[in-house]
This record gives sequence, C-alpha cells and structure tokens, in this order.
Amino acid sequence: MKGWGIILLLFVFNVTFAQSTRVRGKVTDAKTGEVLPLVSVVFKGTVVGIATDFDGMYSLETRESVSEVEASLMGYISQKVKITPGAFNTVDFALEPQAFDLDEVKVTPGENPAHAILRNVIRNKSRNSRSALSEYYCQTYTKMELDLTNINPGFKNKKLQKNFGFIFNHMDTSVVTGKAYLPVMISESSADYYFRKSPSLSREIVKASRISGIEEDYTLAQFTGHLHVNINLYDNFIDIFEVRFASPLADHGRMFYKYFLIDSMNIDGRKTYKIRFHPKAFSTPVLDGEVNIDSTTWALQSAHVKMVKGLNVNWIRHLVLDNENYLVNDSVWFPKQDKIFADFSIFMSDSAKMVSFLGHRQVDYSNVRLNPGIPKEVARMDNNVMINSGVLKNDEQYWESVRPYDLSAKEKSIYGMVDSVKNVPLYQTFYDMVSMALGGYYNAEYLEFGPYYKLVSFNDQEGCRFQLGTRTTTDFSRKFRLSGYGAYGLKDHKWKGGGGIECAFRELPTSKLNVVFKHDMVQLGAGVNALTESNILSSVFSRGSDDRLTMVNQLDINFEQEWKQGCSNAVGIQFREIFANEDVPFESPDGSKFSTISSTVVHLNTRLSKNEIIVRKPFDKYSLGSDYPILSLDFAAGIKGIFKNDYEFYRLVASVDYDLQISPIGTSEFFLTGGKIFGKVPYPLLKLHEGNATYFYDSYAFSCMNYYEFASDAWFSFFYEHHFKGFFLGKIPLLKKLKWREVFVFKGLIGTLANKNNGNLEDTEAVLRFPAGLGSVSKPYFEVGLGIENIFRLFRIDAIWRLTHRKEAVGQDIQNFAVNISVNLNF
Repeated sequence: MKGWGIILLLFVFNVTFAQSTRVRGKVTDAKTGEVLPLVSVVFKGTVVGIATDFDGMYSLETRESVSEVEASLMGYISQKVKITPGAFNTVDFALEPQAFDLDEVKVTPGENPAHAILRNVIRNKSRNSRSALSEYYCQTYTKMELDLTNINPGFKNKKLQKNFGFIFNHMDTSVVTGKAYLPVMISESSADYYFRKSPSLSREIVKASRISGIEEDYTLAQFTGHLHVNINLYDNFIDIFEVRFASPLADHGRMFYKYFLIDSMNIDGRKTYKIRFHPKAFSTPVLDGEVNIDSTTWALQSAHVKMVKGLNVNWIRHLVLDNENYLVNDSVWFPKQDKIFADFSIFMSDSAKMVSFLGHRQVDYSNVRLNPGIPKEVARMDNNVMINSGVLKNDEQYWESVRPYDLSAKEKSIYGMVDSVKNVPLYQTFYDMVSMALGGYYNAEYLEFGPYYKLVSFNDQEGCRFQLGTRTTTDFSRKFRLSGYGAYGLKDHKWKGGGGIECAFRELPTSKLNVVFKHDMVQLGAGVNALTESNILSSVFSRGSDDRLTMVNQLDINFEQEWKQGCSNAVGIQFREIFANEDVPFESPDGSKFSTISSTVVHLNTRLSKNEIIVRKPFDKYSLGSDYPILSLDFAAGIKGIFKNDYEFYRLVASVDYDLQISPIGTSEFFLTGGKIFGKVPYPLLKLHEGNATYFYDSYAFSCMNYYEFASDAWFSFFYEHHFKGFFLGKIPLLKKLKWREVFVFKGLIGTLANKNNGNLEDTEAVLRFPAGLGSVSKPYFEVGLGIENIFRLFRIDAIWRLTHRKEAVGQDIQNFAVNISVNLNF
C-alpha cells in the first residue's frame, strides 16, 4: 500500500489478536428483562474482569488460559458459562434475583467514598504519573493493525470472488463491536525510549519497523512507534485523533463525571478499589468506563474507558482505551501495556452496513530502568522520534526475539496476504483511481498526468482555458522528477506552459535542488493558501475580481538543505519578467509606459521548528504540525546589474505559526508575519497584501480585501482563528444534535509606504504610478468573522465583516461583508 492507504495508517492504530480469548455480551434481569449496569464479569480464575456499562454491555479479552466467564451482582445469583478458548464468544447473562431477609437498615447521608479516593489519586499524581518521574528508560514493542468490517464474504460479484475470494480465510470477529473484520495491514516496531523531566527530554529511537506491503519507506517508520499517540490518564485532557477528552483522573474531573465505588478487590496481594465513572454532560468530549486504584499508593493500576455515544466527534463510531500498570522496584507504578481500539466510519450508527475501518494499537513496555542517565548521543539528538539506520533490515528471527508474545497464525499470514492482494490487477486499477481522486494525478507507471482539477478553468483574460500536465513517477526515478505542462486560452489565443526538474539528494534530512520555469498568467498578491489561478474551483467560486492577472516569465532555482530535523535553510535565485496589460499598467510619473518589469532576486530562508511531525515522500513533504511555534525568516536581495535587474533592494520577512490548545474551549490558531523592504522598487515588487477574489475561505488572506487594494514596504499582519469545537452550541438542546462547531475569526494589517515607493502621491518619486485602487494601509485594516463548521461533518461557512476602510474607492469595488465556504475533514 502507498499514497492514501499510507496516510490512513498514520491516524489508525490497532492490535487485534486472533489467538486471544474474546467475550462480548449483555447482562439483564431474568424476570424483568431490564439491563443490569455495574455487574462484575470476570474470566473465572483470573483478575481479568470488568463491570457492565449503563446499557448492561461488557467485553473482555485475554491471552491467559481460560474456559469460563462469570457474572455476579449483589442481590442476584451468580452465573458461570463455558466458553471456547482462543476464539470470539458471545455470552449474554440473565441473572436471577436472590431474596434476603434483612433487619431494619438506616441510611444516612455522607460523602461519596469514590470522591475521597479520587482526591488521594490527584494528591499523589506527582509521584505516580510517569511524566512526573525525574528520569527513566524503557523498551517498547508497538503493534498496529488496520481492518475492514462489514464485508460480506458471500458477495455475488464473480469477478471479485475470482480475484479476492482468498482473503476471507483471514476474517475474524471484534470483541468491541461484535462484527466480523478482515485484516488488511499490520505493522510492528521496536524502540528505545528515554525520558527526563528537567531539562525536558523525550526521545524515541525506533530500532526496527516493518509494515505489511511496504518494503522501503524509512519516513513511515517514525509513525510506527508509540509517541505519536501517547496517552496518560493522569493528564487533565487526553489528546487523541485531534480530540481532547476530559480525563476521568483530571484535577477537576467532578465537573465532567459522576463516580461510583463499586468494588474492592485483591490484585497480586494488594487491595484495589474499582471505580466506575459516567459523564454528566456531552458538550465536552468525555469518556465512560472504570479505573482500578491501588489502596496503598493511590496509583492507577488499570483502566478500561470508552467514548460515549452522542459526542460532537466525527468519523469515530467506537473508541476504547485500555491501560495496565505494574510496580517497578516495588516503588514506582509504570505502564505495562496500552491499547487503543477505534472504529472509523462514514455512518455513525451501529446498524450501518457500509464498509468501515477498525484500527487497533498495542504498546508493551519492558526493561524499565529508573534514573539510568541519558547517554550523550541521545541528548544531542534533534527530534523526539529518531530512526535507526538499520530500521528496515531485520529478519523474522529478530522479530520473534523482541515480541512479548507469539503472533497467531492469522496475524503472521497478514504479511503474505497483503502482498498477494497487491499482485491482483483489479486491486491496482482500484488503487490508481483512488490515488488520482486524492492526489490529482493519474498514474501510468513511469508518468502521471494531471492534475485533473486544472484541465479546464476560466477567467476574464483567458476565457476558457485548457491545461494538461505530466510528471515522472518514483517508478521512473526516486532521485529526480521531471514535470511539464501546457495551456491554451480560447479568448486571448495564447499558449502558456512550464516545466521543471527536482533532484532529491537525500530524503532524511532533506537535501533537494528544484529548477522550475513558467510562462503563464499569475495573480500577484495571492495568499499562500489561495486556490491557484488555473484551478477550476477558483473559477467556480470567483466573486468577479479575477481581471488583474499578469503574464510572467519566471525561472526559480532553489536548493533546500535540512541540517537536522527542525532546522533547515533554502537558498535560491529568481529571474522574473512581468508583462504589463491594460488592467495592470506600468506607467512612470512622467507618463512614459513600460512593457515589462524585470527582477533578479536571490534569497535565503531559515525555518525552525521543534518536534514537528512531517510526512516525507521522495520529492514532497507535508507538515502535520507541532505543539510549539514554527518560525520562518526570509532574506531577499535584488542586485542591480545582474541580468535584466534594474532595481537594488533588500527584503526581510519573518513569520510565526502556532496552534494553542485551550481545553475544554477549543484551539486558537495564530499566524503572525511582518516585513520590511529597503530600497526603491516598482509596485509589483512591493508587498501586495493578500486579497481573496473567491468565495472559498483562505486562512492566510483577507476575505473582504481585493487584489491590488493595498501595498506596503513595511508591514505587520496577523491572522487569528479560534475553534470552539461545539463548546457553546453543544449546550443548546435543538442545535447540539446537528453537531455544529463555532469559529471566531479576527485578522488585521498595518503597513507604511515611503514616499519614494508611494505611487499614489501627486508629485511621486516612485518608479511607477499605482494602478487605480491601489493605496497605503497606514490606517489599520481589520476584519472579523463568525463561522459554523462541521456542517454535515464536511463544510464550513464564515460570515466576515470589514471593520475599517469601508468607504468606496476609485478603482475598487469595496466589499464590506463576505460569505466564505470551505471543506474540512476533522475528527
């Protein structure tokens, strides 16, 4: 698998065990038929057990040798049922009430005993949470699996049966959902993990990794370890799949949950309290389940929690977290095993029959050492997750030595099954179609054609525009990529086109040379996330301000060198010739006209980040964000006399990008940028501020601003959004069912123009007069907006108001209010 399947693996984590014994069922009252909550269900002869939830449901799983499951509840006769070891069992209990003769009982009010236990747990977090330890080392084994469910093995399509019928020999049943599933991907990894509290250090060194169906992909190895979904129930909020759940052990957990002390047990000779918790409300993401607390140290011994129904969470139908801890050196509780199960589906109803994904992940911890001392070579590492050079070069004998348990025959066969599926021609056809839909290009082995969303577009200057592009694939070469495209406009009757070559010297850390040339129409002053000029969406969603496109001849030569993860430089040179037209004229103060403006600019960019998650491919990489600000500094110089450059200037630009989690009220997103141009330049070389000529929302552009409305040679701008994630709407009875989420938007800009660059002055000293409507933004520009996202789980609509510069201006159709739409895939 590659492409879309790989990206899905990054967010889906799993571990299912065919050789484990799994039991699922419901407990009811035999006389009334009512469900019975808080019933203790255990594997007979073990301490593996759970209490039924408020729907009377339970599920159990163990690798221990067991043959019976028992259900018991005070006031009812206990029941035992034989089960089939090493398989999935459905066992429903109907408990018979038991009569007692009791003397008079007096009930007096008092404190909930569960609250007193929780206070002690919170008071002792500083010694029981692993994040509070001063220093430790451990080894981890992580196993993940991706499954398909709701697949009908009796499907009647003969062609599919012929090609894929063999895969149904690998089907099994989920203990959480009770549905049959087909494993389609499995991964294993072995790692060393080092932690130090102060100064802060967290390093996972992935020593070995393998993913079924993927032979040589070092970059994916970073996602097979345990750090990218690292759950600690002692934290106030648990961050998983971009959703921050309130932890049952949070300092203010009683704001979110009701607690019930339902049992005290003896586990390994230690008295343990079993506490059941249930959410009070659902406007904040909450969980349901039970925790077992050691009575001596007030530490978490184990936990079984699950996501409740009705939350404002997308695409996840079921989510179950299991945690088991043990005493190290008879002094410190440390994780022994963590499990995550997730059921990903388009439809959230359990009765939905559409194919969906099951994801599981299990992490086993071993060889724990406290205060071991951090090796110098580990302390010098530059990222939280590091990949050992031999990470992919391990045989089956190695994996058998690092696994804490043997894989079942079905688990081992998944590797071979995936390779067999990949060799079926029908699979490759299906894969190519999905890859094209998501990536934009149709793969024809050594060449790919596209992107399809640029095949046809239209604008005022070119009319209807046709474009076709192609580029080489990694099957042609993983070291260099050739690309090119051609386009033709039916209105201007002109050919455009471009091409380039990318040379990848090293993938990790990145070392790459990129040379690109184009002769095409561009929109000066477009935002970094703006829809490209030839994108069909920019045509469909245009608000009629696309009549200032400019023809350019442009050659870019860039070399990127990543020194270490989180620190990179890019150096390059740009040769650009900009052509005037009647909408973008080049006229000097004395009335003479220029047909072109030429510039030659060299630049140096520095980018700094910490613990940034990056998906790397041979020629591209994509950032998945960081918990810390991402800084960028760009220096550019136009040197007079080099080729056709007639202007000497220097430009300095800095930016900060930061997402701040503010649970439980959502996430704030900040983007700050500022810059200064030193020298005298024509207006196309000034900072033309980011307008938006479409109804499509752009986070890094001003929705009510037109192109060529403001220019600066010194400026500061900020873009702020806060996503409340349903914090308010989730409390309104009629609206909470829609699962809409609120967004607040605030954007601002201030800039100045030196007289020598201000082409609006009567006696201007500027190189060129400004076109009608272009001016300074010395009076700050502000716009504010309110939005609703998660409409049908996909769409977002924003209403944006312009607060300043609201008066009509010559050459501009001022828009004081805008409605923008966008599409977002969020959990």
